[in-house]
Formats: sequence, C-alpha cells, structure tokens
Amino acid sequence: MSQPPQNGWDHPQSGDPYGQSSPNGYGPGQPGGDGSPSFAPAFGSSEQFPQQPPVKKGPGKWPFIVGGCCVLLVLLIIVAGAGTYFFTRDSGGTEEQRTTGSSTSEEATTEEEATTEEETATEEESADAAADGKGAKDSPYATGETFTIDDGDGGTLDVTLGEVDWDATSTVMDTNQFNTEPADDETYVLVPLEVTYHGDSEAEAYMSVTVEYVSNSGESFTDQGTVTPHNSIDVDTLTDGDTGKWDMGLIVPKDQIDDGMFSVQALLDFEAEPVWVAP
Repeated sequence: MSQPPQNGWDHPQSGDPYGQSSPNGYGPGQPGGDGSPSFAPAFGSSEQFPQQPPVKKGPGKWPFIVGGCCVLLVLLIIVAGAGTYFFTRDSGGTEEQRTTGSSTSEEATTEEEATTEEETATEEESADAAADGKGAKDSPYATGETFTIDDGDGGTLDVTLGEVDWDATSTVMDTNQFNTEPADDETYVLVPLEVTYHGDSEAEAYMSVTVEYVSNSGESFTDQGTVTPHNSIDVDTLTDGDTGKWDMGLIVPKDQIDDGMFSVQALLDFEAEPVWVAP
C-alpha cells in the first residue's frame, strides 16, 4: 500500500495557514504553538542578553588627600606647642612663674633669717645664763634654788631640788621590799623634787623630769623605778599652776657620793641642754 506524501517536517499538510511552523516561533509545535506569540527572544534582539547595572564610581583619592592634610596639620600644631613649652621652661617660665618663684625664694630667705635670728638669740641667752651661773656645769644652781625649763610640750616646769639624803638605803628598802637592794659598797640616795607646771595642757609627775647623778669620775646614775616614800606615781595630774612633790631614789657607789652634781632635764624635751645642780 502506497503511503501518503509527507511534507518536509514529517507533519501532515494542513489547509490552515496558521497550522504551519513559523520560523518566528508561532504556530503549533513551538512555544506558543496555539497561535499565541512566543516569549522567547529572537536572535539579534536586545532582550537576548540582560543589561548589566551601571558601575558606580568610588569616591576617588580626594578624601585620602584631605585626611592626610588634616593629620599633617595636627602634627604641626603639636610640634609648635612642644617647642613653645620647652622654650618657655628653658627661659625661666612665664612672667607669673618667675614672679612666683622669686616671691617663694624671698619668703624662704625671710624664714631662714628669722630662724637664724632665733637660734642666735637662744645661744646668746644660754651664754648669758652660763655667764651668770644659771645652770651651766661650771656654775650650777644650788639645791633649794628654783629654775625653769621647757616641758617639751608647750608648757614650762619650775623645778627645785631639795636637800639630798646620801644614806637612804634603809628608808627605801623599808618602803618596798621589792626595790633593788644595793651592794655592800653602794647606797641609795634620795633626791626630793618640787615641780610646778605652767601651760594650757597638763603634766604627769613621773613623765615630767629626769634626774641623774654625775660623779667627778664622769659616771652617771639614774632612777631605776625605785618606789620611794613620796613616789611620783602618787602625785595627781598637774594642770596650770599645780605643784607636785616626790622623791627619786638612785643607787650610787659609796666612794662617789657627795662629790658630783645632778643633771636635770625635761623628759620630753630631747634637744635642750641639761641644767646642773650642785648639792
């Protein structure tokens, strides 16, 4: 049996002119073959390749140039300020600084002169006292005479040494059995004290004065906490104008008694020279 003739596309001929394939993409067998237009872009159309968005240009080099200029300007200002500071310092500072320094120097000089004058006056007074026999070692006070010393805390103490008991061992040991007993060649010496306090504060008898016996050989003997018949611990606190009386007990070799002198100082005045009293 003979076959019907075929067209070049192996599709039956149709009397519908719109049934043919269209090179432009219309008709059956192509996208949109139902007669509707195809959305596939034709070759050569501008829709074949999508357009790229325009490239934005960067800010360029100007911001970097401006920033560099600003940094350079700041550095120049810093260098100029530092140079001004060092120049001013080397040249002696500002007028105000030079004036202040000069004023401070003048005040320091004035204070030094005042201190020197006070020290000179004190030395002159000490020299006059020594010349007049007021407590110097070569011209001491006598027992029974009153002298005044600074207490080291803003007040003064009027001190009087009474008649010394050179053989007071039995008296001291009878007062308190726990007192240190002297050796056979030693003896207790009792030194009566009368002290009057003057000042805005107060004074304690046991913290007011110290008394040492210095023999001709140069040996010193002091109170070792001896409990005496009139003990300093029993004296009430002294305020302005108050007077306290007590004894001090010293152990002294028998061969050195009655040939030396007593050295008296305020307990809290560490810089004052001692006052000498001859028995």
